[in-house]
Amino acid sequence: MAEEGPDYYGLLELSKTATDSEIKRSYRKLAMKFHPDKNPDNAEAAATFQMIAEAYDVLIDKEKRAIFDQYGYEGLRDGLVDGYGNTRGGYGKPDAQGIFESFFGTANPFADFGFGENNAFGSKLKRPGPKKAADVVTDLSLTLEELYTGCTKKLMVTRKKYSPEGVLEDQDKVLTINVGAGWKKGTKITFPCEGDEGPGIIPADLVFKISEKKHSVFTRDGTTLIYTCKISLSDALTDFSIKVPSLDGRILSFPCPEVVAPDYKKCIPKEGMPHAKDPKSKGDLIIQFDTIFPKYICNDKKEKIRALLANPAH
Repeated sequence: MAEEGPDYYGLLELSKTATDSEIKRSYRKLAMKFHPDKNPDNAEAAATFQMIAEAYDVLIDKEKRAIFDQYGYEGLRDGLVDGYGNTRGGYGKPDAQGIFESFFGTANPFADFGFGENNAFGSKLKRPGPKKAADVVTDLSLTLEELYTGCTKKLMVTRKKYSPEGVLEDQDKVLTINVGAGWKKGTKITFPCEGDEGPGIIPADLVFKISEKKHSVFTRDGTTLIYTCKISLSDALTDFSIKVPSLDGRILSFPCPEVVAPDYKKCIPKEGMPHAKDPKSKGDLIIQFDTIFPKYICNDKKEKIRALLANPAH
């Protein structure tokens, strides 16, 4: 079951067709009403103040609002994966204090009502906001087969989160990563604010960085796959065929009637890795040859080989 997120429109008492001016007007009214310094003994008011700031931050931003309207809270929070395999967007808890001060243009919008610079309200507004914890980066090691076809990875993470009673406790969560065909090592997938919670901090982003496991047959260079084929000297000089196992389970067979000279490479178009932006399009497969020479040739065979190579037309 999908996680149910906040109703930003409901928090600001707005309809989904609300204009920017209506969003600002509602935030102004509700932020003044629920500010923690005006409700010092009301923990619920502080939580409401935070959620009101979050709702305003999302709805006043056209891109965030569009993602929220189309994909809901989870789409906004987790971000959208682009054609390169990178996550675009991703939303964490904003600094409610900073939003309040930016909106009103002052740390003490109540000065006109007799609140001085030294009163509790003004001094609390000037306290530094919570600091964002540093990203927690973890390698996600994948096989070339997984990166060739794409796959889904479900990862269990444990982090410190506040319970409804306000107690920090270990909580488990399963994070889902949909790996796209053709993703490269170094691709990052970010889950905003899914790290440890704690007093005075904004939770860290959990970042998973793709790495490639060493493959027994292929090496990779971008969208190019490289396969090394060991052949005998007789194969190098005469016709033979190559059989190459593909990353999706096929066996590829290619004739090689040409003479395989040292450093010769054979290019097979469109049998390499998929392009991340367009997985239906693929790079090339490069076959490089490793010719195995005999350790010893007897004298009579040497004479025959010499005679044949001296007169290649025959």
